[in-house]
Amino acid sequence: MNQKVRQANLNEAWARLEAVCAKLWDTNSPCAVEAQAVVEEFKGEVHRVDAHLANTEERRALDLREHDDGMAALRSQYEIELAGLKKRLELLENALRDKEAHAEQLLRTLAQKEEENLNFHAQVLRMSASSDETKTKKMEEFYQELMKSETAQADSWQQRHVALEQENEHRTKIIAARQAELDAWEKRCVEHEDALKKRSTETDLRAQQLAQEYRKKQQEIDDLKASLQRSITDLVRQYQSRLRGADPEPTPHPR
Repeated sequence: MNQKVRQANLNEAWARLEAVCAKLWDTNSPCAVEAQAVVEEFKGEVHRVDAHLANTEERRALDLREHDDGMAALRSQYEIELAGLKKRLELLENALRDKEAHAEQLLRTLAQKEEENLNFHAQVLRMSASSDETKTKKMEEFYQELMKSETAQADSWQQRHVALEQENEHRTKIIAARQAELDAWEKRCVEHEDALKKRSTETDLRAQQLAQEYRKKQQEIDDLKASLQRSITDLVRQYQSRLRGADPEPTPHPR
């Protein structure tokens, strides 16, 4: 908004300068040529400053759009990957809980079987007291085979439990590695965002420098206007003084 106001003020000043220059030409003033040169120089400088400021504003708007698009893309990618990792982690935790529950159920079943075997062994011992040696020997052999089978089954379930614990530890390590990758990715996002902020800051500093240069040019133009106004005032005074003394000969209009 300030830039438009300043441009309007410059255009208004330019119009006034052209009007003054036209009056000088109409009165055949010898300063008309110099005033016309100043007007042309002022016009070119105003056009250059306006073009420079327009290009600067366009570049700054483009940088801001690129920064916003980059941050939106990074944020969207981060959210998608984070949601995927959370979903996989939830599935792994559910599978681990199911396996632990199954292992506990198997251990309870094994304990129940062992208790049943002990009861059965007690019954066999009670029956052996009234049985003959052959039957007792056969029962003992049967019991030994049964105990071997139960021991093998218990060892199998114990190995399965150890395997489940190792698998759980392995999955925990995988989850930790994934979390480390996610932390590294977040760090890269932060570094990229810091770089974009730094670039935006540099763009703002450049815009401020251009604004200072514009104000400097504006001050130079104001000084030129003041000098031109003083010259015109002196010229008008001299011209009026001459008119009071004698009518000057008309100066031919330059072609």
